[in-house]
Amino acid sequence: MRIVSWNVNGLRAVQKRGQLSWAFAGDVDVLCLQETKLQADAVTDEMQRPSGFRSWWGFGKKKGYSGTAVFVRDALAAEPFPFSVGGAAHPEFDHEGRVVGVDLGELVLLNVYFPNGGSGPERLAFKHAWHDAFLDRLVGLAKKRSVVVCGDVNVAHRALDVALPEQWADISGFLPEERAWFDRLLAAGFVDTFRAEKGDLPRQFTFWETRARARETNQGWRIDYLVVSRDLEEKLIDAWIWPQIEGSDHCPVGAELEVASRAASPTAPDRAARDDEDSDEDEDDRPRRR
Repeated sequence: MRIVSWNVNGLRAVQKRGQLSWAFAGDVDVLCLQETKLQADAVTDEMQRPSGFRSWWGFGKKKGYSGTAVFVRDALAAEPFPFSVGGAAHPEFDHEGRVVGVDLGELVLLNVYFPNGGSGPERLAFKHAWHDAFLDRLVGLAKKRSVVVCGDVNVAHRALDVALPEQWADISGFLPEERAWFDRLLAAGFVDTFRAEKGDLPRQFTFWETRARARETNQGWRIDYLVVSRDLEEKLIDAWIWPQIEGSDHCPVGAELEVASRAASPTAPDRAARDDEDSDEDEDDRPRRR
């Protein structure tokens, strides 16, 4: 099973430019998108059902904000998998369309667009609380199921994962407490697939600030990941970053797992789900330099 994740920074523009055709025409089995920036009524039939795929979506209420989507090849059996970050105690954690879960039989996939903390102290506090709640729920799920988490995590884990670690040390996305949370994620029984496969390969980034034209000189951040529960590590075949694919300030990342995939029933109904979710927060959802 080949899984690819990409923060598209606006799905409508990427689709209009034909910059998703590679995903649906190639050998990708599951495509996870973040920052679609769409509401439910803006999703066209072409977006929802590209040839050979069906999809599940998460939406933020505010126009042009947040949003996630998962596309699964028709040949694979898949069902929506509800996953609440905040639950009844913190419903605000689930109001921004940040998580789409899909049950793929042998594993549960969570496509996640993690909050950014760069717009000020209040938003940084929200990010920390969201991270803690998400990890608690994730650990509980991993006790029952094999789990894949992919998406824009908005955290560069190690100094190796940013171009200028000393210069960017006080920026949200590379703060010590954010990196410590990623340590906790791995200690809880999860594997960073790219580092598991490629080791300490340097200058492997997934995000470049457009305003600084940082992609031209590869002055980037590795903040997009595909993480798996420890029981899936032995089934990991490969992991990669695709900086050659343009269209966003992020590039796709992916991994291949040797897992048995249930075939989809030819008579199964279209299960593309749309969950309208409120959002009363605004942010520039990428690291900020000071």
